[in-house]
Amino acid sequence: MSHSSDSPALVGTRWVELGLTLFTTLIGAVVMFGSIEQGIGWGDSGPEPGYFPFYIGLMLSAASVGNGVLTVVRWQALSISFVSRSAFKQVISVFIPIALFVAAMPLTGIYVASACFIAWFMWRDKVRTQPYSKLMIATVSLGAVLASYLIFALWFKVPLDAGPMGDWIAQVGRSFK
Repeated sequence: MSHSSDSPALVGTRWVELGLTLFTTLIGAVVMFGSIEQGIGWGDSGPEPGYFPFYIGLMLSAASVGNGVLTVVRWQALSISFVSRSAFKQVISVFIPIALFVAAMPLTGIYVASACFIAWFMWRDKVRTQPYSKLMIATVSLGAVLASYLIFALWFKVPLDAGPMGDWIAQVGRSFK
């Protein structure tokens, strides 16, 4: 990510490499274990269901161990910072709203969650010298949602999940007819 020294290092590259090595080795081991339960041999009609996944897991684990060995061999060279504290704050400032957006979708549906998500980022934009007006934020966020609805639900006949809140809004809208 960042190799700058604008703020103290949050984590070093070597630890990220080792953590990823451990994670992918465990994934490979889980795949191999599940494949053994399915059978990894060769039956009368050909390979058993776990045959190919077992070897994929084995290759993933072997490659991960190889990366772990390379990390240890290059230990001194990997002493650089993977991410600084200030860069990590920027990542978190985007990750948290995305996580909230995903968590809100089952309740609000994609349309309301998307409008709120777009509006949030427009409201929080610190790069522009003059912030977006409330009218501009409402127009863009609601316009994007309306465009999504028109394109997917009406024109392509692929309705996106409106969620319970979207169903309630539709019922309220029908009651005004």
